[in-house]
Amino acid sequence: MLKEKLRKKYRNKRQSLSSTIISRNSSIITNKLDSYILKNNYKNIMIFVSFRNEIYTHDLIKKWLIERDKNIFVPYIENDIDQMKISQIKDFEKDLERGVYNILEPTEKIKNNNEVYDLDIIVVPGLVFSKDGYRIGYGGGYYDKFLSKVSNEVKKVGIVYSDFVVNDLPVDEYDLPVDLIMTEKETIFPKR
Repeated sequence: MLKEKLRKKYRNKRQSLSSTIISRNSSIITNKLDSYILKNNYKNIMIFVSFRNEIYTHDLIKKWLIERDKNIFVPYIENDIDQMKISQIKDFEKDLERGVYNILEPTEKIKNNNEVYDLDIIVVPGLVFSKDGYRIGYGGGYYDKFLSKVSNEVKKVGIVYSDFVVNDLPVDEYDLPVDLIMTEKETIFPKR
């Protein structure tokens, strides 16, 4: 139940962030992420479409689609099998609609059932991350299940506000760490 307490604590903390802080810090973090992706020449990117007070990703996704010619894959929950899947989007406005939990997800017509793509990088959300790369999300376990099917070659990057990085978190056997964490203040390469 420690995870549930931490989830509640950090969800409340994030809900209290001002729009100014969210906007400023999201801009810094997404610019760092954009530079990292350009530097590494990543083409196939899986990224979450932000909602509530998450790091704001909408502008970055649009930039990648329009200016950077990247292949963008976004997640959605397949309710009947309780799994996270991904679909490629080509137009932010036309290819997304409100879905589970009111989160923007691919429209029905572009959803597909491919399990794994040839991804270069997965941008992973979280309420709180530990310095060794583990995270607490919303409690569905969708990302950990998805990440367990992905090659170790695929770079997994967590993006989070700096105040939501802690020394350590409780870890379960199915939890999978990210390879690096980007905040507005630093980039953390977890030691394992």
